[in-house]
Amino acid sequence: MRPALLVIDIQNKWLDSSPGLKTCMERRVEVVNSAIALFRKKGLPIIRVYHVDKEEGPFPDTEEFEFPPSIQILENDTRVIKNYPNAFNKTELGEFLAQSKIDVLVLCGLSATGCVMATYIGAMDRDLHPFLLRDGVAAGSEELIRFAEEIFETLSVEALRQVL
Repeated sequence: MRPALLVIDIQNKWLDSSPGLKTCMERRVEVVNSAIALFRKKGLPIIRVYHVDKEEGPFPDTEEFEFPPSIQILENDTRVIKNYPNAFNKTELGEFLAQSKIDVLVLCGLSATGCVMATYIGAMDRDLHPFLLRDGVAAGSEELIRFAEEIFETLSVEALRQVL
C-alpha cells in the first residue's frame, strides 16, 4: 500500500463563485491542512489538482487559478492541471501514480459531488483504492457532502494517523 493525497480544485475562482461553497470549504481547511501536514511528515506524495475550463479559465498564472493561502500546499507538491471533472481524463495523473507505485488515494477539496466524485470513480476504474477525506470535501450544501460520504469510502485524519 502506497498512498497519495489529492487536493482537488480548491481554487480562488470556484470559492469566489459561490459564497456557500466558500463558507463550506473554510470550515474544512483545518482538516485538509492536517492531512497535508501528515502526508508531508510521512514523506508521502501530495498532488495539487487544478481545474481549467478551456474557454472560461481560470488560467494558470492568475489569482483566480491559485489555491488560497490558507491551504498549505507547496510549489514542489506535484501539480496536475485538468480540463475535465475526472483528474485522470487526459492528464498525466495516472502515469505519475503508476511510476510512483501509488495504489491508494485520499481525496479532498471541491466539490464532493463534482470533480472529487468524478476523480474517485476514475480511480476505481483504474483499480486504485480511493477514499474521501472525512470532513475534507466541500459542496454547495451539507446534504451533498453527507451524500458523498455515505456512498463512498471515507477516512478521517485520525484514522490516517493510525495507518500511515
